[in-house]
Amino acid sequence: MPIPPYLYAHDLVEVLKKKHAAGAYKEMVIYIEACESGSIFEGLLPKGLNIYVTTAANGEESSWGTYCPGMYPPPPPEYETCLGDLYSVAWMEDSEKHNLKTETIKQQYQLVKFRTSDHNTYQAGSHVMQYGDIPISKEHLFLYIGSDPANANATFIYDNGFPEFPDEKDVRAVNQRDADLLYLWQKYKRSKEGSIEKLESQKHMVDLMTHRMHLDKSVNLIGKLLFGSVRGLNVLNTVRPPGQPLVNDWDCLKTMVRTFEKHCGSLSQYGMKHMRSLANICNEGVTKNTMAVVSAEACNQMSSRFRTSLHRGFSA
Repeated sequence: MPIPPYLYAHDLVEVLKKKHAAGAYKEMVIYIEACESGSIFEGLLPKGLNIYVTTAANGEESSWGTYCPGMYPPPPPEYETCLGDLYSVAWMEDSEKHNLKTETIKQQYQLVKFRTSDHNTYQAGSHVMQYGDIPISKEHLFLYIGSDPANANATFIYDNGFPEFPDEKDVRAVNQRDADLLYLWQKYKRSKEGSIEKLESQKHMVDLMTHRMHLDKSVNLIGKLLFGSVRGLNVLNTVRPPGQPLVNDWDCLKTMVRTFEKHCGSLSQYGMKHMRSLANICNEGVTKNTMAVVSAEACNQMSSRFRTSLHRGFSA
């Protein structure tokens, strides 16, 4: 079955610009939960649109899932999947317990940043970012998301300048791109030994991991074929300096994604981690025709065992 089209950063920002030009809003606050979510706005969102944005991660790291099976606090036993994303849980739970008529967007940003960073360790956390018109963050949250009258007397709790989360000493998180594997593993463990459900869970998990290896190996081989063994990995993994967008030519990136998927199969949610590599290929001036030839050669070299029935129908 076909996959939904990707939402590209340039297209989103262009829509925001048009909305501003049309006077469609006075001010706007946006929360974005996604891996590499900072890349949506880095070097793209101009000041002066009266838009404040906060993202779960910077432009080069994963976001994190939490309230997962086997973690603290765990979801109800009937759930086999993570119930939330660490960043989203952080700002929503903060909004539920504080007086939003006195709490500012900036205060919440600082609280969420601390919690999502795994208490500034980043061992199982990401860098919460902010973009756009930062002065908007001085405003109170209730202007944008309302306020619960029951929290009228709620106050902040700080410890040595940092927010205190007394119930989160053992909170754990999982890399967002591994959340689907965690779900399948839980499903496999809970299934009756010898049952069809257990066998199906095992097959699905193997298929998923096989497809991941196929994507990783395909992208790396494309880089080697285009730029050589040593330089290839450097090009694919290059991160542009802060303030620069992911890619110069967004139409080129769209073309590279379509070309790759035509020859190598769907990127899938996991494979979107390689968007930066495809963008870097564009930034190096590689043409569509060259990419098509190299993609076909690279993916044909991959063992047929990487082509799983789970993803054959996902080609663009």
